[in-house]
Amino acid sequence: MTYQHIVVATDLSEDAEFLLGKGAGLASGLNAKLSLIYIDIHHNGYYAELGVGEYNYTDRTFSERVKNMLNAIKGRSSYPIEEVIIGRGELTEELNRAAKDKGFDLIIFGHHHDIWSRLMSSTRQAINKLNIDLLVVPIDTK
Repeated sequence: MTYQHIVVATDLSEDAEFLLGKGAGLASGLNAKLSLIYIDIHHNGYYAELGVGEYNYTDRTFSERVKNMLNAIKGRSSYPIEEVIIGRGELTEELNRAAKDKGFDLIIFGHHHDIWSRLMSSTRQAINKLNIDLLVVPIDTK
């Protein structure tokens, strides 16, 4: 199988460029399109209960800040980025929706090997609920 449109999912952490580099290498080798996606999951009640506050989505400052961060990451890519996507909601639902709408056939995810990732793994959710191929890249937390 040859992938045509790869998307790198980021949480805007310092690991975003590392993951984008992995995506760029793969997309370059396959001559595929490469996109970048951020899904803001923090408005869900589950995360609010964990002490992560809800954001005010009428506040343009938050959206502009996210867009600026993604564009900065995009600007440092070694491979052309087709599209930068910002979504809000439940992670796997939004990723499945974006994959269907945009024609992604591979999502690249990072996975930390730390205590928090063992307790609340977005990657585990993705493996169980995504309807497209998923490449999980381990991220060293040292």
